Amino acid sequence: MLLIKIALALFIIVWLLLGAWMFIKYERLFGYHPDDPAETPGARTLNLTQIWSCWFGILVIMGYFLFR
Repeated sequence: MLLIKIALALFIIVWLLLGAWMFIKYERLFGYHPDDPAETPGARTLNLTQIWSCWFGILVIMGYFLFR
């Protein structure tokens, strides 16, 4: 059980670092792309909402199992 908790804690740390990297590289990853002029701001917003919802949801689930 302790090994699983340690693995979850390490996963959460890596997950947070991934989120920080995505935040730092925000414009390059999620910004306007000149090669795709058909992409609307609404489509980008929807994509960002899905990405951050999944990222936060996985973080919450891992936190639940870590502290359960």
